[in-house]
Amino acid sequence: MSRANAKASTQELRKTMLRLRLEMHRQEIRHETMVMLQPLQKAKDFGNHWRDELKASNAPLWITGGAFALTLMGMRGGQWRRWLRIALETFPNLRKRAATAQSEKPEKASDSA
Repeated sequence: MSRANAKASTQELRKTMLRLRLEMHRQEIRHETMVMLQPLQKAKDFGNHWRDELKASNAPLWITGGAFALTLMGMRGGQWRRWLRIALETFPNLRKRAATAQSEKPEKASDSA
């Protein structure tokens, strides 16, 4: 009986070793895949980060400044002063609109179970 018991024990040990080896290979493949996809994940996170930053920060300031810079580069003569005046007049309206849009958003409920 002890010989049959020892044989069964050896087979169980081999099965366990095989399972451990397969699990190790699976984890190695998963790790290598994550390493290969890391640049793609960074690019995705970078885009989401800037999108969130522009939503939460003073994006109208950037929009106004960008519009002014584009018009300054594209305008000749004294027309840039008129565009600067228009940009400076619309800036407070854009700030008000951004502030009201943020205040109208319902706050997310916390997950307290």
